[in-house]
Amino acid sequence: MKQVLLLGSYGQSNLGDDLLMWNYLQLLKQQGFETIHVNANTVELIPEPIKKSFPGLKVINTYDTSILDYLRLIRQMDCVVYGGGTLYKELYGSTGRGKYSVIIRMMGFNMMARLFGTPVYHLNIGIGSLKTAMGRWITERALMAASHSIFRDQKSYDYALETLKIPPEKITKSTDGLFLNHIWEKPWENKKLPVDREKYRRVVGVNILSDIPDWVDRAKYIQTMQTFVGELISAGDYVVLVPFQYAFNPRNDKVFMEDVFAKEIAMDGCEILPQVAIDEISSVLQQCDVFVGMRFHSLLLSLVNHVPFVAVAYDTKCWRFVQETNYPHALELEKLDIKTLLEQYERAAKTAAKTKKQLAVMSDQLYEEAKETAWNP
Repeated sequence: MKQVLLLGSYGQSNLGDDLLMWNYLQLLKQQGFETIHVNANTVELIPEPIKKSFPGLKVINTYDTSILDYLRLIRQMDCVVYGGGTLYKELYGSTGRGKYSVIIRMMGFNMMARLFGTPVYHLNIGIGSLKTAMGRWITERALMAASHSIFRDQKSYDYALETLKIPPEKITKSTDGLFLNHIWEKPWENKKLPVDREKYRRVVGVNILSDIPDWVDRAKYIQTMQTFVGELISAGDYVVLVPFQYAFNPRNDKVFMEDVFAKEIAMDGCEILPQVAIDEISSVLQQCDVFVGMRFHSLLLSLVNHVPFVAVAYDTKCWRFVQETNYPHALELEKLDIKTLLEQYERAAKTAAKTKKQLAVMSDQLYEEAKETAWNP
């Protein structure tokens, strides 16, 4: 009986991580793994569609499982798989966690697996901000201990090859794990937004988050987004605030947006969704004329659903994505100001027909790249 341990940031009510979890469970099932173990921070926050589709899933609590238990588990596995995400990065202070906490943990896991002869695979991962020699050393050790690593963007691949000196036979360039499954291209379950289309000019989805880089002017960022949403409402647009994380993290999107946009939510022309399930997100996005997003997977989901979007790139992964795909409607968070943001929004709205065609081509190309570089252990 083939057994696998799937590792990722699961069970945190993060929509992007939840869709990756779905994709990798499907992939592992297709690869013939009969028993799948997966780590999750809280079992309660694993999406219901996943629980129903994988009733035999063996869930391990991420932080309540001892090192000895992990050692026993790794020895029993045919392989260990990391499923997507920006795994190797120094954490921002705004996350409330230690700078090296995640990468040290992964280095330890990978070295334990190598000691026991259990193959380790990184699938569609990214390398984020590594500003210190210590961060780079930990990451290099972790990647060297793995059997193979597939990177989701060119810069992560180049960084592993050129800066960390990982041998080329141990790494592959691909795309994000979202593109492993076509289910995200169309509504899975319908969620009707209560919008009177006759009353409003456009429906605009908005997602912002609290965990931004330490060097960004936080007060300016918040004020700019408040002004932007106020301008949309004044212009006759209906604003739908879409949290991509609604629980687990005290700084989650829902809590943050409820605080930032308290005045706007009380007005006609603005609502915040309490949460969005993975089987409803495509339906929500396809009811938007434009989406203004910060979360990485809010941008990717807009792309596969052919919804014109404006990317407010808070992290290297977002900016790499818009650069590598040559997507025109984007700005870096460090350069955020109300004039530029409004200009990008109006340009995305006015060129919507052209942009939809561009997104369709981009989506097909990324799905094809994922297919060509598929993992085959």
